[in-house]
Amino acid sequence: MRGPRQGAVVRDQALAIALKRKEEYLGARVPRELKDKVIERADQLGIPVSILIRNVLEEVFRDDGTNPLGQPKLSVDMGADTRNAAAANQFPTVLGWEAIKLNRAVVCSSCNARLQAGAYVTLGFGSPGQEHIILCDVCKESI
Repeated sequence: MRGPRQGAVVRDQALAIALKRKEEYLGARVPRELKDKVIERADQLGIPVSILIRNVLEEVFRDDGTNPLGQPKLSVDMGADTRNAAAANQFPTVLGWEAIKLNRAVVCSSCNARLQAGAYVTLGFGSPGQEHIILCDVCKESI
């Protein structure tokens, strides 16, 4: 079982190893569901979580000019990528998007699926006077 104390020990060990190899340590807060998926996938592959995360990051940021799907990468200074442009067209009153954990049950603004309290969703902040948009994971991935 992975507890907070064991997590701190493992993190400290990873940091020590990274410092020995003169590599940098990168920490990130993620939703519990994502953490569980990452741990499960690493277990399936028989590799440490840190190696899985490093491999994913290296794949996303490789220097051959393509993303993991073989499509051309969009330049950072080009602004919104294709999915963000699609979201802007589909939800023109949304100023920005944020991942949140629901405090109470609501419905998805796009598909009307019931979303339970505690679920992680994407919140679109509406322009002044406009309603906020709440998207389930399926609808978020479709934009």
